[in-house]
Amino acid sequence: MKVKANLFILTLMVCLLLCVPARGEGTPAGVGTNQGDLPVTADNEVLKVKCTGQKVVDLQMRLRDLGYFNYKVTGYYGTATADAVRLFQEVNGLKVDGTVGPETRRVLYSPNAKRYTVYPSTAASYLPASRGGRTSMGVLVEWFSKGQYLFPRGAVAKVIDLYTGRSFYMKRTGGSNHADSEPLTAKDAQTIREIWGGWSWERRPVIVEIGGVRVAASMHGMPHAYDTIPNNGMQGHVCIHFYKSRTHIHNRQDPDHQAAVMRAAGR
Repeated sequence: MKVKANLFILTLMVCLLLCVPARGEGTPAGVGTNQGDLPVTADNEVLKVKCTGQKVVDLQMRLRDLGYFNYKVTGYYGTATADAVRLFQEVNGLKVDGTVGPETRRVLYSPNAKRYTVYPSTAASYLPASRGGRTSMGVLVEWFSKGQYLFPRGAVAKVIDLYTGRSFYMKRTGGSNHADSEPLTAKDAQTIREIWGGWSWERRPVIVEIGGVRVAASMHGMPHAYDTIPNNGMQGHVCIHFYKSRTHIHNRQDPDHQAAVMRAAGR
């Protein structure tokens, strides 16, 4: 009996030794030791619309510190956060997709992250955007005394079509009597074409959202004259008019543009 017991113990020990996995083996699926099998961590996680939690809180606070996010910190990755991320990516020369992956995160939290500067304009006295930018109307801003400084050359603004609620991003590339502007990306240009039903001179009421301010404006959808942004799906620029802005050719107010501005202001 004693010999049999010893043989049983010896056999059990051998089995245990044979069942111990070698280094790197027996790990759960998706968690390996090779670099390509690394689990999802804070370094390679992608934050996007519908994400929630402390990481989104940190993101919103960082975007707010840099001047891109002007809403309440909620910890929910909604459209306002995605829009702020897109603007950050554009200003910092990153791929514009509205999500925060490794590259965007690296630049966002680096000391070299570019701030979004709102040029002096007494913007605090204007109507602020509600959380998520969902108020229906804009404020009247006189172009020559205030509007041209609120939306200076080189600035990027979110433009919202009043009738459809669809939005796109425009960069002011020139103009003095009004804002000559170009879509940032081919996606923005495509949105313009879809809203206008093709390139069109039709004046439509729009809201120009910049620096937390929603301004009543008018825009047509016909590209013309000079072009400064390559590969953005549009050759030329379009005109965005504010309250009391003027045309460049005749130096006078366009009644159709001004009527659309008033509609965008709810008047």
